[in-house]
Amino acid sequence: MGLYLTIDQGNSEAKLALWNGTQTEGFVMEPRLTPSKLTDFVGDRPLSGTMYCSVGRQDVDILRQLRHMSAHAMRLTPDTPLPIKVEYGTRSTLGADRVAAAVGAWTEHAGKPILVVDAGTAVTYDIVTPEGVYRGGNIAPGISMELRALHEFTARLPLVAFPENMPELTQRLFGQTTREAIALGAVYSVLASIEFYRRRLSDDTVVVLGGGCGHHLASICDFPVVVDEHLVSKGLNRILLYNENS
Repeated sequence: MGLYLTIDQGNSEAKLALWNGTQTEGFVMEPRLTPSKLTDFVGDRPLSGTMYCSVGRQDVDILRQLRHMSAHAMRLTPDTPLPIKVEYGTRSTLGADRVAAAVGAWTEHAGKPILVVDAGTAVTYDIVTPEGVYRGGNIAPGISMELRALHEFTARLPLVAFPENMPELTQRLFGQTTREAIALGAVYSVLASIEFYRRRLSDDTVVVLGGGCGHHLASICDFPVVVDEHLVSKGLNRILLYNENS
């Protein structure tokens, strides 16, 4: 089994992961990914394949560098063969990160219904059947986006930093200062959404939390969840291996 590279280009940073089969050999987050940073991360290690996905525009320079680094350089597109079936009305507009997260969750929890919550800049709530059918999902603002929006679209509300210590914050149901009220409002809106979807799915549904905020949210959930911050990267690697084996 060779060495594989996956790149998850998100809204705020890129996540680079090296894989030996299905095991991670290295992981790094880059706020601003460049071809030189890419080569520094990989070093002189030969790559058997690469997989790139982006929630925004494709970075031509990165894609060109990946083709230099591996003969099997792939970009996740709506036409890429997948190990799961996608049932979505507008496949061409379905975010590559949502697809990868669904694949990553299903490869770990096949045989059970899965609610995939990828909590980053935005929060996506997606459902995958036990048989590996992606049935769709919803998109909402993430915690940081809500905090920024409340500041930017109102006249007097302050910009509140992302609440790192959620268990301490959520000792209260309602805030006693304006900053606390804003932080709790943003956190509880996402937490309540997860609970809302969970209650409307079957009891054996596995709730998988991914994204940069996943472990923060897991710390305040009073129901079982599985945390996988590398969910998208894991899914990208599985898609790459699926195409190589095919």
